[in-house]
Amino acid sequence: MNGVFDFFWPRLSRPTVAQIEERARLQEQDLQLVKGAKWDKHPEIALECAKALNEQETERKKSSEGKASIYLAVIAAIFPVLVSLPKDLYGDKLPEMGTGWQAVLLGLFVLGVTYLVRCGIWAFRTLAVSTHNRIDATDIVRLWGESNANDALIRDLLITTRMNRDGVNAKVAYIKMAHAFLLRTFIAFATLLLVAVLRQPIISFVSAAVPMVRTAVCGP
Repeated sequence: MNGVFDFFWPRLSRPTVAQIEERARLQEQDLQLVKGAKWDKHPEIALECAKALNEQETERKKSSEGKASIYLAVIAAIFPVLVSLPKDLYGDKLPEMGTGWQAVLLGLFVLGVTYLVRCGIWAFRTLAVSTHNRIDATDIVRLWGESNANDALIRDLLITTRMNRDGVNAKVAYIKMAHAFLLRTFIAFATLLLVAVLRQPIISFVSAAVPMVRTAVCGP
């Protein structure tokens, strides 16, 4: 049952207090591990790996925010078109349709708009200002004042990377939710257009088929 509900309405599970505390404990444990590490063997390789990891984490953040900006631009472009869709398709004929057809068409329309709004909300959450750690100019000056600047730089790069991980993971999760709702938006409106196109052929087919069935069952 939950799988069916999630298919129509994706949800992002919220972490419990215990999970939040466990994440904080693991982060502190990782930070202590980094601070106590020694880089006597091949420090140049360790520095390159630390820089690559730091850049990858920053790129993940930029990628999520870039996608969120694109989604918001798409929403801003198509929202006015979608809002006027029922009128463009039917004009003044909508009130004249049967109650069943009205319920199906309006239900699909409301569902599509709701999906689109939720997509925008998740995109805005992705773009929300959040803490992001980096090594600044003053940090470089401080690091070069230490006895082993290379090891200190490796340490601080890895620390900032680890401290950014949870925040970046949250942004990635938000943009995945935005994508899920945008996908369902297009499915809902594609179904709406399909129903709109096939409505009259279906009515004509049923109107022609019912007398034939009646004749076959009851006789002429």
